[in-house]
Amino acid sequence: MIVACTRGKPEAKPAARNVLLITIDTLRADHVGAYGWSRARTSTLDGIAKNGTVFEHAYAAAPITLTSHATLLTGRYPPGHGARDNGLRISPDVPTLATELHAKGFATAAFIAAFPLDHQFGLNRGFDVYGDRLPRGADGRLANERPAADVVNDAISWLRQNVARPFFLWVHLFEPHAPYGDPSNGSRPALERYDDEIAIADREAGRLIGALGPAAAGTLVVAAGDHGEAFGEHEEYGHSIFVYDTTLRVPLVMSGPGIPAGTRVSEAVTLADVAPTVMRALGLPMTKVDGIDLSPALFRTPLPQRELYAESFAPLGAAARRARGRMEADCVSEGRAVRRPDGSGRTEQRHRVAARRRAPADASRRSVLGRLAQRERRCARWRSRRTSPRSRL
Repeated sequence: MIVACTRGKPEAKPAARNVLLITIDTLRADHVGAYGWSRARTSTLDGIAKNGTVFEHAYAAAPITLTSHATLLTGRYPPGHGARDNGLRISPDVPTLATELHAKGFATAAFIAAFPLDHQFGLNRGFDVYGDRLPRGADGRLANERPAADVVNDAISWLRQNVARPFFLWVHLFEPHAPYGDPSNGSRPALERYDDEIAIADREAGRLIGALGPAAAGTLVVAAGDHGEAFGEHEEYGHSIFVYDTTLRVPLVMSGPGIPAGTRVSEAVTLADVAPTVMRALGLPMTKVDGIDLSPALFRTPLPQRELYAESFAPLGAAARRARGRMEADCVSEGRAVRRPDGSGRTEQRHRVAARRRAPADASRRSVLGRLAQRERRCARWRSRRTSPRSRL
């Protein structure tokens, strides 16, 4: 995904002592009140936005949980951190917010709501505590997720014991992910049940922030979706395949020390920007990242002209197994109007897909992998253009 932005000079003052990162799975920006959803029940997210900054056009680097979170925590796009699909481990030598802050003496903890972020995939590095234990169902099998209330209860217990130290706390909530609410209640539309689950996650996020107590004054609070969700747009239901706004555009709001209240940033940003922005707020460096420090935008200084990247790696699994091809996207934000699959004249903001390739059904695996290698070389050339010292700060 390639998106146009502009450049500015960052503020140098470290302001925050602590960081609270809240990620809400499968949360579309356009279902949050601060982003204009009239039926939203997102008072916590809206409160962060009111007291801080809203990034109106924030994009995930991939429409899938592990990959997107790895980008958020490392500041690197998927080719740079290695966890390019659920189930693929993050590269063990890639620094993360947790490894960097742990090395600086911060108390670090994460409390996770779903299996895609299980410790075996590598995001646990640098965390003193990585709470990812899931309950068992009546059949004795481990569940894929756990309720937001349980995650937040664990986080609050840890917070009470560690609030005296500088801390980095990451809490992941899974509620908006399908199935939405009680799937047996088919009488209510999926979008209504989706909003119900968003409201649950928002409520629990509010309870967590409330538990900060006096520490709130020194805590940078960052809340983000990891990817969106499609409800039939472009003939997709769910996420992980396509790279339209429906599954890439996410809410990103932050408040706390050094964050001016009531600020809205209209320039396009990526979740890869979160890690360097957080580190800058703490007065610490984070190098060798694809993202940038967003603090200039908080004070209405233009961001640098640059390209943003996003990919969908899920089809690669099918390509490797069945030699049917891969779709990866380098896109530019042009606000292009596109015709919907039903042939109607309705349009929406989307990213122009610059490359979409599918091999014929009978193509050889060698042919498919050859094209994938070609795409990898193209990505490597793209990344080499982003390695100037200034772009790595």
